[in-house]
Amino acid sequence: MPSQTVANRRLRAALARPHHALILASLCAATAAAQDGPIQEVIVTAQKTAQPASKTPLALSVLGGDDLRQSGATNAVALTELAPNVQITTDTGMLQVAIRGVVSLDTTEKGDSSTAFNVDGAYVGRTEAQLGSFLDLDRIEVLRGPQGTLYGRNATAGAINLITNKPGKKLEGRVDVEIGDYASRHVEGVVNIPVNDTLALRAAALAVSHKTYLNPGPNTIGLDDRDDKAGRLHALFTFSPRTSWLLTAERSNTGGNGASTVPLTNFFIGTPISSGNNLANPVYVDRGATTQLTAAARYADVGSHRDNVATSLRSEFKTSLGNLADLTYQFARLNASVDQLNNGIYFGFPMYNTINGNSSQRTHEIRLNSAGEQALSWVAGVYHFDERIFRLSTYNTVTPGPLITLPFSPNIDNRSKAAFGQLTYRVGEQLRLTLGARTTRDEKSGHDPLSGSPTGPGYNAHVDSSKSNFRLAADYDLAPAVMVYGSVSTGYKAGGFNDTTGSPYKPENIKSLEAGIKGRFWGNKLRLSAAAFHYDYKDMQLTSVVCTGTSTASNCGVLTTNASNSTIQGVEVEGHLNVTADDRINFSLGTSDGKFKKYRPNTTDDWSGQRIDRAPAYNATLSYVRTFVLPSGATVQGRVGTRLNGAYFISDSSNGVRYRQPSYRKSDIGVTYTSPTQSHYLQAYVRNIENSITLDSLVPSGFGIGAPRTFGLRAGTQF
Repeated sequence: MPSQTVANRRLRAALARPHHALILASLCAATAAAQDGPIQEVIVTAQKTAQPASKTPLALSVLGGDDLRQSGATNAVALTELAPNVQITTDTGMLQVAIRGVVSLDTTEKGDSSTAFNVDGAYVGRTEAQLGSFLDLDRIEVLRGPQGTLYGRNATAGAINLITNKPGKKLEGRVDVEIGDYASRHVEGVVNIPVNDTLALRAAALAVSHKTYLNPGPNTIGLDDRDDKAGRLHALFTFSPRTSWLLTAERSNTGGNGASTVPLTNFFIGTPISSGNNLANPVYVDRGATTQLTAAARYADVGSHRDNVATSLRSEFKTSLGNLADLTYQFARLNASVDQLNNGIYFGFPMYNTINGNSSQRTHEIRLNSAGEQALSWVAGVYHFDERIFRLSTYNTVTPGPLITLPFSPNIDNRSKAAFGQLTYRVGEQLRLTLGARTTRDEKSGHDPLSGSPTGPGYNAHVDSSKSNFRLAADYDLAPAVMVYGSVSTGYKAGGFNDTTGSPYKPENIKSLEAGIKGRFWGNKLRLSAAAFHYDYKDMQLTSVVCTGTSTASNCGVLTTNASNSTIQGVEVEGHLNVTADDRINFSLGTSDGKFKKYRPNTTDDWSGQRIDRAPAYNATLSYVRTFVLPSGATVQGRVGTRLNGAYFISDSSNGVRYRQPSYRKSDIGVTYTSPTQSHYLQAYVRNIENSITLDSLVPSGFGIGAPRTFGLRAGTQF
């Protein structure tokens, strides 16, 4: 146990720290020192009302802003390394999120994610807009399991909530700078300005860049890299302790070169089929990171760029209706534009893909929450979503292959309306019963005069569906700091239509059974949560590229079909142990057993009983953090962590081909020096020490891949 002198020194350092969030963290750290390392409670809003994470009866991971900075997480892809049973990748610059094996691989304008992605409660529909950089975040909440009641449609996998830091009452700010290999640069600045007793402003901006991770091979053109910028301005009007209005303007620009892939043969051997689109009976061969990262064929010398912009305006008004209820009205407008040219080896020869267009979405949510402490607490609301999308995209081959152009020019309209409510009744002091319900009406229509052919005929399509979802749950306090819970809930993802014929596919539905335990043990030194789940997954939507007629890409498109039903079950454990005030261990374990029931993806292959895609049998993380307190009051913190991930499949269902990514390990290490006043820090880090290159996505003839080993320095100051 640290001496009282050390504890007092930490407390004095905390009081000298002006940033209010960091002051609070330091005070908690100082208190922890005096009490031999208890863990601070975390408040979340996962159920649309503020409550401790340890009292929220669902599978939930919470990542604080400091944790994200320490881990080097700069966008949603990094969450793969930070939460159990979560796998987040990109496909041609669009985000793909898999939670417990539930994922949507359709990142085109006709597709929707299976995970509800929200920023300060505002839903972000387009996957390209979800890939914006993390900027001045208070925390991220990752909800695992279908969220059909409070979050609604397209949340069969779960929800990811980004919660930003809001304006405060003190003048303060910070600047963080990072440099590393691959010419990586990361600069972030934040300033908080209290204008008067009513108005406070908070502005944040960042720039992130790095050169391509790929080896160019014979290429002279630019390959996939990163050059992102983002900015946000919050204006918070506090009219009274119970009435406030938050206005937000935000803009992000995802730039650099367009997405690039590497050939299938960098990882697998097999017999080429469909003009090299796939390999029959592929066998993984570890040729080493240098070969795996090489873009082995010469891409089309037509330039490469990415200039995707997302601009959002958000409004959140909160007020009290006395003892009756609290009212919240949220409005958000998001405009996203895409201007991207991707290079790759598609369909067996060099090909480039241009994507241009824009989308516009509007969301409204009016919500009432019960006020005060009472036996019956509740939340109820209505929701409206309206989205319009235009895309102009082409796939163009270049010599030496046949000259082919596949043009698409779709206009898509999405609309969704919902009403929802959730009641929680407290039976005595220990038992709570919850009932939630949501009814949703979805409509999607589309028109494309080209649909992959310069001469048409294109398609006109319209689908609509209605669905009611529910949640039944009970949670019980075994002890003041230990809770058990059980639930049955449903989730629903809207149906749609395909981009070549307009042929429809049905919605997918999940029924989930879940039981878990959450608690703080050993004098509040250990925070632990565990859950077991079972899914009955019906009409799961599978997406792949399908070519009809010849195999030379002259009539190809992204095809989504409803596979047969499947089941998924698993266990998750997550925890933090403060061994002492200076020694902390973080750990997690997730298992997933997801298998198709009777399923034939085509006329010749049978995948019945096989594992579903993106669902490794296990994933586990373990990290150890040690803090050394120097006589001056400065600290040196060392961190080492590793993640083990089981094997998983990435498949092309139309051709019956399954590529198996073997199990892998990725480890990180970092050392951070913090000044006695806590106002400056310097950190050195290495990520993915093993230099493990993993498969992220599949396109005809190629893979999108994960990041290699990286290292760098980060420094920051605050006032």
